Amino acid sequence: MEELGAPVRRTWQDVVLLALVLAEVVLSVVVAASGWDLMRAGLTVLLGAALLLRHRHWPWLLPLVLALNTVAWSLVILIVVPFAFATRSSRRARTLLVALLAVASGIVPVLSVSGIGVEIVGITGVVVTTLIVAASASLGMYVSTRRMLLAQLQKRADQAESGQAVAQEQARRAERTRIAREMHDIVAHKISLVALQAGALEVNPNLEREQVQQSAGLIRQTASTALSELREVLGVLRGDGEEAPLAPQPTWEDVRRLVTTSQEAGITVDLFDFIDDPVPDQLARTAFRVVQEGLTNIHKHALHTKARVALIGEPGTDLVIEVSNVLPKGFTTDLPGARMGLSGIETRVTHAGGTIASGPTDDGRFEVRAVIPWPMTT
Repeated sequence: MEELGAPVRRTWQDVVLLALVLAEVVLSVVVAASGWDLMRAGLTVLLGAALLLRHRHWPWLLPLVLALNTVAWSLVILIVVPFAFATRSSRRARTLLVALLAVASGIVPVLSVSGIGVEIVGITGVVVTTLIVAASASLGMYVSTRRMLLAQLQKRADQAESGQAVAQEQARRAERTRIAREMHDIVAHKISLVALQAGALEVNPNLEREQVQQSAGLIRQTASTALSELREVLGVLRGDGEEAPLAPQPTWEDVRRLVTTSQEAGITVDLFDFIDDPVPDQLARTAFRVVQEGLTNIHKHALHTKARVALIGEPGTDLVIEVSNVLPKGFTTDLPGARMGLSGIETRVTHAGGTIASGPTDDGRFEVRAVIPWPMTT
């Protein structure tokens, strides 16, 4: 059977069953060697052999064996058949009917006994037969219930293990996405500045020596900072058992410094800072990533246009961050895009309870606008 908790055919059980049937046949022949007893013995052997097919044809085979056992009068058949049926049937009503059939098949031979004390023998036989069948059927139902329970527990364990594997895979994917986002945030802004500064040197070959040195120094400093930050991230990813040094997290001053760095790299960007109150560090880190990503996209796609960064808000309201630039006309860039920067800051802003929108505006600009709750400090 393919049902949950169905009995499994085992060779040793069939061997034991045949051995018991043969032992009963031999005993009956030795005790009373008459023609009728030999016929019953042969029928008992046939019924015992038929029970070998019980795993596939049990719904009709076992009741038929019980009916024929009325003639064979085999105690082994009377015990085995109710047990085997009870272990396979999920319907208790059918099991009860088969048990009644077993009692009837065991009582009919007892009631056919004639002679002195027939009433006592008949009553005793009925009681004993009923007890034997009841015990056999009850044990079969217990085994069936226990087997089904164990099968259900095993199925749940397998499902839980499969669910755990899926959860682990999802966690790994989420971690890879988080790491990729961190790498993008750390490296993209610095590398875009390096490319921007190098491009300025390329298109201005007549710069004075002092200006070239200043630009080269700025490139070296920016690249060195990017490599240092990248090394810190890779040190964490290696997981070599050593605690990686924790880099200082961005503060509100670093947000302002992002604009200054872009201005030094040659970007025309204005800062409108209307923040007078101290900004919590967690809020400042989110704002830093938003401004960083907005300026990075300007470095890569709109470096010849005018840009602005606006910071507005106060405790108890919202912190509004706007990074925008005039839409460029016909400008292309060779700098690759990871296509995950805006998605990354959207995740950060949403996690902070805010909202973010990006896209062209009616006045011909491309704007990234984030609105993040600024809780009142206690």
